[in-house]
Parts: sequence; structure tokens; C-alpha cells
Amino acid sequence: MAQPCQLYLKVAISRPNLEAFLHSEADSAACFDDFEQWLDINRRWRGNMTWNELCELGQGTTAQAWVDGWSRHLRSPAWNHYDEATQAWTLAVLEFAESREWVIGALNVLRRIADFKDLPGPDHLLIYEYLFEQGNVVAAVELLPGQSRILPHDPPAGLTVEADRVMGRLLRAMDVSGAYAVQRIADTAADKDTD
Repeated sequence: MAQPCQLYLKVAISRPNLEAFLHSEADSAACFDDFEQWLDINRRWRGNMTWNELCELGQGTTAQAWVDGWSRHLRSPAWNHYDEATQAWTLAVLEFAESREWVIGALNVLRRIADFKDLPGPDHLLIYEYLFEQGNVVAAVELLPGQSRILPHDPPAGLTVEADRVMGRLLRAMDVSGAYAVQRIADTAADKDTD
């Protein structure tokens, strides 16, 4: 069984547009010009699925359904927070399944927030390794108003540090067994609360 990876998303967006995004259904991922290129570079995600099958992952679902599922997870906390003062939405999932269905589905569903983003960016969606292969990036997406793109290179400096800080908080809030906790790679300075 694959170890979980982590998902981090922080977007500047007005509350009405966030609500509209959360309740909109995702269409086929074929609409994203960079999707097939990303799959060609990251062949492990293709498996034996056809292009059409891969494009259907996440189709017909809403971001709200995904967020609700993570919020109901009994063992692992998720952070779903809208800051009214800064008009920024943060979503962090500590145990995000490193599976084709979850990774491609989340890329299809969550990057669509760019279509609703009405505040200046850029912002980012990051799927990466924090718990087990610290720092390994599965996918990073840049989000601008009306446009998203999967980054062909490492995410911007500071993004993983910011994500690590949130994941560290979620990890400390998690009710885990000692055996699970010792698998965590050594803490970094990014895990320390600076607030």
C-alpha cells in the first residue's frame, strides 16, 4: 500500500466566488492543455487507463464533496479555512491518498478554482510528500485569475515551507499511534509555529 502524500492549496478569492467554485461540477480534464504533457512526464499515473478514462477522474464531482470527505476523516485532520480579513482560502489534507484516482481527480477538480479566482495571484495547489519522502513534489499548479498551469519545475521558493508549517500543525493535532509517529521524517524548522 502506498504511503499517503499531502495536499496544500491556498488561494486569494472572494467568499461568493469560493462558494460558487465549491458547488460547481468538474468537467473532463481534457480541457487542460498541459494535462497530457504532465502525464507523459509522470508516466506512473497513466497505468493501463486510456486517455478518456484518465480525463474522467474527478469529472462530475464538486470540490465541496471532496472537502466534505476529508472533513469527515476520523483519524486524520484536514484544514479547511477561509480568512475573511485576507480573503484567502486554505485547504490542507494530511493524509491524501497517493493514488491515480485521488491525484488526477484532485488536479482536475481543484485547479478549476482559477476560473473563479477574482483576486490577484499567483496562488498554488501543491501535492507533495511531507510525511515519508519529505519534499518530493507530485504536482504543483500555479493559479491565476482565469488560468491554471501545472508547473514543469519545482514550486516557488517558500511554498513547501509554508505547506510544511501547516502540515506540521495537522500532524501535531493528529491522534496517532507511536508506531505511526516514528515513521515521520525528522522535523524541520518549517514545522515550528512562528505565529
